[in-house]
Amino acid sequence: MLAYFRRHNQDLTTGPIIPKVISLGFPLTIVAVLNSTLNLVDMFWVGRLGSASIAAVAISGTIIMVLFAILVGLSRGTTTLVSQYLGAKDFKNADSCASQSLSFGLFVVILIIFLCTPFTKKIFILLGANQEVIEAGVGYLRIMLVGGVGMVLFHFGNAILQAEANIITSMKLMVLSNLINFILDPLFIFGWGFIPALKTKGAALATVLSQLVPAFLILFLLSTRRSTVHIHISQFRIKKNFLKEMFKISIPASLQMLFRSIMGVVLVGVVASFGTFATAAYGIMLRLHMMVLMPTFSFGTAAGILVGHNLGAEKFKRARNSAWSAVSLDTLIMISVGILFFIFSNQIVKIFDKNPEVVFLGSRFLKITSPSYIFIGLGVILGQALAGAGDTFVPMLITLFSLWLFQIPLAIFLSKSTSLKVLGVAWSNTLTSFLHGILIMIWFQIGRWQRKRLPEVI
Repeated sequence: MLAYFRRHNQDLTTGPIIPKVISLGFPLTIVAVLNSTLNLVDMFWVGRLGSASIAAVAISGTIIMVLFAILVGLSRGTTTLVSQYLGAKDFKNADSCASQSLSFGLFVVILIIFLCTPFTKKIFILLGANQEVIEAGVGYLRIMLVGGVGMVLFHFGNAILQAEANIITSMKLMVLSNLINFILDPLFIFGWGFIPALKTKGAALATVLSQLVPAFLILFLLSTRRSTVHIHISQFRIKKNFLKEMFKISIPASLQMLFRSIMGVVLVGVVASFGTFATAAYGIMLRLHMMVLMPTFSFGTAAGILVGHNLGAEKFKRARNSAWSAVSLDTLIMISVGILFFIFSNQIVKIFDKNPEVVFLGSRFLKITSPSYIFIGLGVILGQALAGAGDTFVPMLITLFSLWLFQIPLAIFLSKSTSLKVLGVAWSNTLTSFLHGILIMIWFQIGRWQRKRLPEVI
């Protein structure tokens, strides 16, 4: 199977498109699952320390997600630009872009470390954490912030590997990361032999090391000509053209993530006003959505890589067809999952919580939202395809409009002013998914993304 993936990923600008989408999308789904497993293992062991420790890690995760949002956007910009240069067979600019991305990512994370590490305790206090949570969380957050250097190297390195369609190596490194975390988590949290029990600090240290080790392996791979793209210390100096292109792609991409994250918090607040059972049911629905949509995001990343390569090669029709092929494959999966969730909603919710009220609300949430999976896939995959072309500004505006000018007001109105009550939030999710998917599709079909041209970043 690995040979199949490697064979179809050798040149993304020629050959049948569907096998290319599968050979990128399937390993990327495994990478996404492994990434989620990393967080689950952390929460499993930290859960043995008590509720305060779980809360500390959860709050720290939210803080890190907000602080590092710009870095996620930058890694998206890295994949986009490197993909396009490789499609154009412009290996010098691909190497230069990869090198500058790493150096710029390191600059940003070091800036975050110096600005935020001294104020970790104040951040917890600002978020309303009690003393027990603060004591458990400050050390964890400080280690995670300093360890952000390893995280940047790991994720930016993975972004470069994915840009060159070397998904198998990316997958192997994620397996290694999980193994390291799985072994070190209990050792560092509870102690063993001469290793002291570090509690939540141990969980942070295990996570940092699980990213740092594969990060150095990626650097070795990229600097020893064992990959298509090579990084050079001589090209670490950041150029004006590079910054201009990177900001054009990454800032709107980062803002989209931020819009979604804050919107999620607002909706949870609306649901929480209806009580514990409603919050539990909504939480189950969100967890199921995250699991089900893993293939969608993976096919979206695959579409972005394929569009980048083919746009760089000036094969515009093939770029468009690549995106729609990814949508078609994902639609088949989402229809199947949607039908299963609609029919067996009660049984699925009972796996997580057998409380009758939670099951009642959770099953209604699933029945209302499951038909929206097709449109979520449409918006995500075509949005990622546009990002692969470097077109992120208009999709950002569409996301802003859909979430903040449509979904949040609709969720508040339906839940507070109609008989739907808390189910109004679920209906707002479904209607917004439809709106967002259609608007992204219209913008994609207009085709202005095909006019973008690659600059020199050497």
